[in-house]
Amino acid sequence: MCSIAGIFNKKHPIGAAQRDEMASLLEAMHHRGPDARGALQCASWALLGSNRLRITDAGNPGADMPLTSADQRLAIVFNGEIYNHRDLRARLSGFPFRTASDTEVILAAYEAWGLACVEHLEGMFAFALFDSATQTGLIACDPTGQKTVYLWEDDDALVFASEIDPLIKDPYRRKDWDLDGLAEFTAHRFILGSATHVRQIRKLESGTWLTRTPERQETGRFYRIPRGDLARTDVPAIRQEIRDAVIDGCQRTFDLEVPYGLLLSGGIDSTAVLAAARRAGLPMRTFSIGFQPTGQLLPRSTSVFDEFAYSRALAREHETQHTEITLSDTDYCAYLDRWIETAGEPLGSQEAPCLIRLFEEAGREARVIFSGSGPDEIFDGYSYGRAMADVPLAELAERYFAAFHWSGKADLRQLMPRHDAARLTTRKYRQILSLYSDWPLDSLQAVQLLHFHGRLVVYEFRQMDLISMRHGVEARSPLASAGLARVAFDFQSELKQQGGSEKGIYKQALVDLVPPAIASRKKQGFPIPAEMWFSRPFADRAAILFDKGCVLSGAGLVDPSYLRRLWEDPDPATRNLFSRLYTAEGILRRQAPHLAPSRAA
Repeated sequence: MCSIAGIFNKKHPIGAAQRDEMASLLEAMHHRGPDARGALQCASWALLGSNRLRITDAGNPGADMPLTSADQRLAIVFNGEIYNHRDLRARLSGFPFRTASDTEVILAAYEAWGLACVEHLEGMFAFALFDSATQTGLIACDPTGQKTVYLWEDDDALVFASEIDPLIKDPYRRKDWDLDGLAEFTAHRFILGSATHVRQIRKLESGTWLTRTPERQETGRFYRIPRGDLARTDVPAIRQEIRDAVIDGCQRTFDLEVPYGLLLSGGIDSTAVLAAARRAGLPMRTFSIGFQPTGQLLPRSTSVFDEFAYSRALAREHETQHTEITLSDTDYCAYLDRWIETAGEPLGSQEAPCLIRLFEEAGREARVIFSGSGPDEIFDGYSYGRAMADVPLAELAERYFAAFHWSGKADLRQLMPRHDAARLTTRKYRQILSLYSDWPLDSLQAVQLLHFHGRLVVYEFRQMDLISMRHGVEARSPLASAGLARVAFDFQSELKQQGGSEKGIYKQALVDLVPPAIASRKKQGFPIPAEMWFSRPFADRAAILFDKGCVLSGAGLVDPSYLRRLWEDPDPATRNLFSRLYTAEGILRRQAPHLAPSRAA
């Protein structure tokens, strides 16, 4: 688990300026890999760099990166974990291994299978590999998007890094805002696909690769969810397959050399990971978070302030070393500011401040932290699919956006009169669904595909990666395996709501792992009380949206007079919009000095 960076020049050899640039990129990501740092010029035009957090083969400095093959033909920088690396090592025994690391297994897989090596890797990964024999650079990201690579590019160079902030702050490269990207973010909390809020920077999408030679550059997709039998209804067999995939996904992540723990909510997914770990004989530290009541509930409030009753009972049952954290509204807003300092790309995550506090605490004791992320998006855990089940597939993109942009009563056309956010966003929904144009899709399953390629990748895992690595901790999500994703799309869609319950058949599959009191709970999501957005600490912060220096207004993205009218609306769902606007404004103010032409490298 590390950070990676690289420079592939298109016209000129690597020079002193690029070596200085690489040093700056790595220094900016020091928190992601505080144990070792290195850079290697692989060719006259190619430079790779890495910061390493030692997790696998942790005691071996020989596994630090960039790592080369014995014959020096191949070099790699790698961020992530290959959970099947021991199986692959046995299959690739002819390779002259010099370490016990999963990084070196990628080199062996590439030597054996070339570009197809990515199809053999199970886990989370973003890596850059250079083959000096063919003068080819390869960058790839894992199927579920748990690890990211950001790419800055112009006619002269391709520069990449694990985080966007170092690329934005890079003084050698020109950048400016992409207002369409910011409009999409404002409309629904994140930016889908490869785009970012900066015109010259994009993301390498999950399940895709990029190759670069001196003559050409190509990209391709190596993963989409395999097409299963969407008419299957043999419930006992399906339940068993789900359970097997859950257990297998967990067991693959339980190969540990360093201290570890688990983020424990009161929900089914983190409970399943905990139960699987304890059955595997792993003692466990657990961490839960909640809120102090604000003292004044909103009318007809349905706020949930904590899930401690459930997590506490689970910790007792499984005999964990348990830690509970409680935040006040003042605490929450302070950590919201920490999120603005961490998030290089605007991401309207209301749970991010809680995750920062959790990893702050957990990072004192552990280097690996498990989470239950993954199943909600592919098993209809939020019931968005059920809500859209009767919508004709041809109308799904527009109807889904209208129902789930989470902007309350805000009229997005009035808020952003120069940008058609609905058009920008629904076009991307249709692009995602086009990957599955050969499937006999219904709208319930289609919503899960939107969530797998959208919310899970761009929202859930982006924040998890940024926050965990900011604290020098590797986050593992055992239930985000490609195996479980395959099973989730190998039966009739209605079974995901079997018994009228979200994740119906999934819950039934885990009856021997999860207590009935947990399995029967309705999905809550992260318990951020609606009262938070009416608190004095948040109101004081949101005031920056109405001052003369507001970037969102000054850039012509939002209409300030309409924004003021929205602030006066007492509806909690409308006020909720301001959490993402405040986040974006803070990020843009921090980055604004760097988004201007500067010297060329």
